[in-house]
Amino acid sequence: MTSNELKRKRQMMTWTMYVMDAVAKAKRTKSTVTLHVGKESSAMLLQDALLSLAFNGEDAAWNVQIEAHTLH
Repeated sequence: MTSNELKRKRQMMTWTMYVMDAVAKAKRTKSTVTLHVGKESSAMLLQDALLSLAFNGEDAAWNVQIEAHTLH
């Protein structure tokens, strides 16, 4: 694996943990959890992951919101 592939894999694992932690918190507290990101592309990536979880039966994924805080 090249260094770029390893970097991308590490980033994907980080986003996965971020989403799974938010879903677990939403399930545990039965309240809405908000994820804050800095880029629209990150928001879309997280939204895709949450929709996938929700469509596969993880109801707590519907209680996770994403807010993008872009600089421009």
